[in-house]
Amino acid sequence: MSAAALAAPPRFRGRMPLLRFLRTLKDSSVATYGEEMFEEPIVERRVLWQRYLIVNAPHGIQRVLLDNAANYAKSRVARRLVEPGIGRGLLTSEGETWRRQRRIMAPAFDHRSLMSYAPTMTGATEAMLARWESYAGAPLDIAAEMMRLTLRIIALTMFSTDADDIGPIVEEAVTRYQVEVRPGLIDLLNMPDWWPRPGTRSWFHIFDRLDEVIDRMMRREGSAGNSERRDLLARLLEARDAETGRGMEPREVRDQVVTIFMAGHETTALALTWTWYLLSQHPAVEEKFHAELDRALGGRTPRFEDLAELRYTRMVLEESMRLYPPAHTMSREALADDEVEGHRVRKGSVVSIVPWVLHRHRRLWERPDAFDPERFAPERAAARPRFAYIPFGGGPRICIGSGFATTEALIILAMLGQRYRLRLAPGAVVEPVGLITLRPRRGMPMLLERR
Repeated sequence: MSAAALAAPPRFRGRMPLLRFLRTLKDSSVATYGEEMFEEPIVERRVLWQRYLIVNAPHGIQRVLLDNAANYAKSRVARRLVEPGIGRGLLTSEGETWRRQRRIMAPAFDHRSLMSYAPTMTGATEAMLARWESYAGAPLDIAAEMMRLTLRIIALTMFSTDADDIGPIVEEAVTRYQVEVRPGLIDLLNMPDWWPRPGTRSWFHIFDRLDEVIDRMMRREGSAGNSERRDLLARLLEARDAETGRGMEPREVRDQVVTIFMAGHETTALALTWTWYLLSQHPAVEEKFHAELDRALGGRTPRFEDLAELRYTRMVLEESMRLYPPAHTMSREALADDEVEGHRVRKGSVVSIVPWVLHRHRRLWERPDAFDPERFAPERAAARPRFAYIPFGGGPRICIGSGFATTEALIILAMLGQRYRLRLAPGAVVEPVGLITLRPRRGMPMLLERR
């Protein structure tokens, strides 16, 4: 199928008028990027007095995310939109607080932990497949199915709790937060944190029910004494930073738990959803994907050590995250003057790095809007600049859960792909929407076809 058939917002030439821009931004941020963004290495924009730079040059991105990362903090825009819900967890904290949190959480995401999580991932997927056995032929919303599955895996692996009770609460809170928490003119002007923003107060209460559940989990864990359980919640409550001897305050633990629930299941679920969509539109790629599964697994459930053999499956996933990066935008605020690719960056400027644009940029990718997993073959991937492809971010703040997400996604792709072809339901309209993450506006209705 031609690249033009892939779902994407229409692009425009020139500048979008401010009022139209604000309306579009509230609906979908990825619809605000015109043709120029996909052609130029750096684009400068101004919203009244506030300067923005959208950086698409890999060496410039490296400057911001790695070489001079200390000069670029999470922007006030990003913090103002995310902190009311998830607080000051690993995604939003800065400086020594962030470094301490990262050190405490790192063991939960190391190689040994990933190996131990694999049976839980396969077990949760098997349970979903067992439920699918009663499938009666009506379209399934694969976006919702993937969300429930990855949420169950997070609940079981990270917190040793079943998702049956907490799942609907997390789903409701995350979806409501995505819809209600949208940027406006006050955010774009980068006003100080104390500046009043209409409607913000209600944002703090979206997670009230989830907070009650997390509080019960923390109290239960705290009263368990020397439990044998070594899940993430236990580690967070017991951990002491090796350098300072300090543990986390209860509010810090809460913020980390919400961060893991929100970021840990949503992005992987979306990566899977967009992958099933792309496979359904490209039969030749799907056939090669199925052939690898049959050859490498022979019909059995994948083990952690099998994942290294699923090379083409990994390429399919990587290409999916290129075209539809779940974390579609990241922004930083310059703490001092700097220079990026010959452009002066003044203190207070907002520097945006947009994987949605970067991964489709015409200077970096051949046939950028086409689905071609072969571009992630080792020799072709090695020839690309390091920061041309950043689905998990880059530099010191690269996503701590990237290994977890990749392991989980490969296992789920393999297990579902062994049994089914997923077909987009007739008449389905697929439209990517840039909220906090990149969601399909109307879900992803698909039909299951047994192999």
